[in-house]
Amino acid sequence: MKKYVSRAAQRSLLYTLIGSSLFWHLPAPVYAADETKETTPPAAHSADEQTAEATASQQEFSLEGVEVTANKDAADKGYVAKRSRVGTKTDTPLEETARSISVITQEQMEARGVTDLFDALGYTPGFSDATYNRDSRFFRANSRGFTDYSIYTDGLRMSVGGFSKSNYDPYSFERIEVLRGPASILYGGNSPGGIINQVSKRPTSEQLREIQIQAGNDNQLSGAIDLGGEVNEKGNMLFRLTARTSDEDLPEDYSSAQRQMIAPALTWKPDDDTSLTLLVHYQKDDIKGSYDTNPYRYLPGHNLYGYPGTGFYGEPGYDRFIRDDKQIGYIFEHRFNDTWSVTQSARHSDISADFKYLSIDSVTDGIAKRTAYYSQTDLSSNVIDTHFQAKWSSGAVDHTTLLGFDYQNNEYGYIWRSGLAPSLNLNSLNYGQGVTTPTALASWTSADIKMKQTGFYVQDQLKFGQRWTAIAGGRYDQFDQDTRNIKTNEHTQIDQSAFTSRLGLVYDAGGGLFPYISYDESFEGQAGTNRHGKAFNPTTGRQYELGVQYAPENSSIRYSAAIFDLRQQNVLTSDPLNTPNEGFQVQTGEVTAQGLELEANIAALKGLTITAAYTYMPKHKVTKDNDAARLGRTTANVPKHSASLWFDTTKPEAMKDEKIKGWSFGAGLRYIGSRYDYDNTVTLGGVVLTDALIRYDAGGGWHYALNVHNVFDKEYVIGSWTGDNYETVSPGRTFRLTATRRW
Repeated sequence: MKKYVSRAAQRSLLYTLIGSSLFWHLPAPVYAADETKETTPPAAHSADEQTAEATASQQEFSLEGVEVTANKDAADKGYVAKRSRVGTKTDTPLEETARSISVITQEQMEARGVTDLFDALGYTPGFSDATYNRDSRFFRANSRGFTDYSIYTDGLRMSVGGFSKSNYDPYSFERIEVLRGPASILYGGNSPGGIINQVSKRPTSEQLREIQIQAGNDNQLSGAIDLGGEVNEKGNMLFRLTARTSDEDLPEDYSSAQRQMIAPALTWKPDDDTSLTLLVHYQKDDIKGSYDTNPYRYLPGHNLYGYPGTGFYGEPGYDRFIRDDKQIGYIFEHRFNDTWSVTQSARHSDISADFKYLSIDSVTDGIAKRTAYYSQTDLSSNVIDTHFQAKWSSGAVDHTTLLGFDYQNNEYGYIWRSGLAPSLNLNSLNYGQGVTTPTALASWTSADIKMKQTGFYVQDQLKFGQRWTAIAGGRYDQFDQDTRNIKTNEHTQIDQSAFTSRLGLVYDAGGGLFPYISYDESFEGQAGTNRHGKAFNPTTGRQYELGVQYAPENSSIRYSAAIFDLRQQNVLTSDPLNTPNEGFQVQTGEVTAQGLELEANIAALKGLTITAAYTYMPKHKVTKDNDAARLGRTTANVPKHSASLWFDTTKPEAMKDEKIKGWSFGAGLRYIGSRYDYDNTVTLGGVVLTDALIRYDAGGGWHYALNVHNVFDKEYVIGSWTGDNYETVSPGRTFRLTATRRW
C-alpha cells in the first residue's frame, strides 16, 4: 500500500538524504501524514505475533521520487549494504560492529565497470592505488597507509608463496568487503591496515542466466557466463557456474595478458537447519612480455634515460609469467537448536608459477648488457576455520557468543636461477638472438618453506539497556615457520605466539544514529634474529577508533564517519650498537597513523544512486626509529587528502525486468592528494580523475554499457623511486563497452 506524506515531511527526508552530513542536524524519522508511531502493541495481538507480521509483510511508502522499502531479506541485495559478517563473523548490521567497514556490492561494481580490484576499491575511503605500480600479476595498494594488508575470500586467507599468489577475477565476486584497521582477533596474523574480503558468487534458488561480451582499448576482449538455479524438483540442491576468458595488450611493447577462469559451486540443503556449499575455482594467467600495467618514466641517471617508457627491453618469446591456480573449498552451516549453531569453512589450494624475464645491468653507447632470470614456485595450502555461535540471555543482557578455531598449513618451494643473456642494441632493438633458460647450479637460490598458524578465539556481542551493544574478544595464536635452504640444507625457524584483543561499544541514539568507540589489536610474524641470535617477536598493531554511523531502518542510506589512532609497533630498526660493517636490527621502531574517514552510500533517491568518500590523513609517519634520517619521515605514497564521488541513474532492477527500457548515465570524480616519495625528497602532485558511464537497457534482457576511466587522460605518478631514478605513471584513459543479456 502506498502512503503519502506532507510537503514538510518530504523536505525533511530529502535533507536527510542529500543535504545533511554527519556534522549537521539529523532530522527525526519521517512518518506518513496519516501514520503515528505506536509504542504499545494493539491488544488483539501479542508482541511475538506483531513481530512475525512485521517481518512477513513488506511496508513501503513513496515520496515524489523517493521510495523507501522495508524488507530485511532484500536489505543486502541492492546498491547499499546494511549487514556483513566481516567485522564479527556473525550476521550483524554494519552499524553494530563498532568498526569502519565498506561494502562494494555487485550493483556498484557493475555500474562502475569494474575489471580488477583497483577499480572496485577506487571509491573507498582509506584506500589508495597510487602506491607502487599496478601489476597484472598481483594486487597491491594500501589501506590506511599500510601496504602489506591481507586478501581473504569467503572469510579465509588467500595463501601466499612468492609468485604463487592468487589474483582472482572480480567477475567471480558478488561483493567485496573492506575492514579497516587491525583484525587479528578474528583472522590471525595481519597488517594493521586491515583486510579485504572477497565474497564468491553463490548458488541461487532463482534461475539466473547471464552472458556478457566486453571490448575496449588495448585490444581488450572478454566473454563471460553466469548461470544458476535449482538442480532438482525438491529445490534443496542449487548450482552456480561462473566463467570468464579475457585477452588484452599491456602498455609495454610485445606485452599482453590472457586469463581463463571458471568457478562452479553447488549447495545442498538437506533440511532447514543445514547447508553445505562446495566452491571450486580455477584460473590460469598467461602474461607475455612485461607484466606492468603502468608506463615508466626514466629519470636522469637511469640506464634507460632518454628511451621510451613503453619500450620492451626483454626478449619476445622469453619474458613470460604463467600461473595455474586451483582451489577447492566448502562452507558448512548447521543450526543445532535455537541457541547453538556452527559454521565451518575450508579451502585447499595448489598454485604454481613460472616466471622468466631479462634485466638490464648496464648501458654503454646504446648497448644494454642483460641477465636472464628464471623462477619456479609451487604452493600447497590448507586453511580451515570453525566457529560455534550461541545466542542466549543472562537476565537483561542478550549475548551472541562466538567460540572459534582456525588453522593454516602452507608448504611453499621456489628455485631462482640466473644466467648470461645476449646484449640488446637499444636503437635497432635486435630481438631474436635467442635466450638460454638458466640452469647452472652455481647461480641459483632455493628454499622449501613450511608454515603453520593455529588460532583460538572467543568473542561476545552483548545487547543491554535496549540501546547499548558491546563487543569484547580475545585470541591466542601460535605461528611456526621452517625455512630450509635446499642448496645447503640449513634450517631457519620461527616459533612465535601472540595474544590479541578487541573492545567495542555502540549506542543506538535513535533515528538510525549509532555512535561507537573501539579498540583493536593485530600481529604479524617477523622473521630474523638480533645480534645475539634471538628470534624477533611479532610486529604488533593497536588502534583506537571513534566513529558514528547513520543508517535509517527503512531506507537505502548509510553514512559513516571515523577518526582513528593506529600504531604499528615492534618494527625493525637499526641496532644502535652496530659498527660500520654491521647491519643488525632491533625491534624498537614505530609507525603512527592518525586520520578521519567519511563515507556515504545513498540509493533512496528514485533513479539516482550516490557514493562519496573522503579521507584526511594528517599524520602517517615514523615516530620511533634508531636511524635519525628516518625518524619523523612521512610514509611514502600516503596522501594527506583523498576524496571520491560517484553518482549514476542506472536501474539495477532493469537487469531482472525485461520490460524496462531506456538510457541511464553516471559520472565519478576521484581526487588523489599530493604525496611524498620514500626519502621524502620529492613531492608528488595531486590529481583529479574523472570516470563516466553511459548505459542503455534495450529490453528483452539486453543491456549495453560504456565505461570510461580517466576520461580526460590525466597523467600522474603512481610511484616514485628517486633513488633508482625512475617513476611509474598512470596508464591513461581506458574504455570498456559491455553487452550483457540476462534471462
